[in-house]
Amino acid sequence: MTLASRSTDAQPLSYSWLLTARRSDLAHFRRLAKLAMREWDQEDAVTEVVLHGVTELLANVARHVPDPRCRLELFLEEDAVRVTVTDSSAALPRITLPDWSAEEGRGLWLLREMADGIGFEPTADGKRVWVRVGTR
Repeated sequence: MTLASRSTDAQPLSYSWLLTARRSDLAHFRRLAKLAMREWDQEDAVTEVVLHGVTELLANVARHVPDPRCRLELFLEEDAVRVTVTDSSAALPRITLPDWSAEEGRGLWLLREMADGIGFEPTADGKRVWVRVGTR
């Protein structure tokens, strides 16, 4: 189900998983991300936003991408943790003001408000979506 790797360089540390995004597996990847945050000695506030990012980015792949195979990566940078999900869809996300009465459609907007950076870019095989959480 997963392939995990840890970089051998001193900085940045990283973890990477090849996976099929399913809603039923979100808790598993949140646990793995939480273990990484604990290993990297991150504060609870940073961990909370990172876990929200993992959940939201993988849930969006499960919900919107026809082929839900993707790569989840966590990077410890000098002053931030970055969560990146790469998938095979060329459709870039749109972050808009949510309809607060709707049951869906506000995840990326909330994540943008919580994180220190969010972005996306096309790749040769689809797109990469990332969230940056400052470690202060």
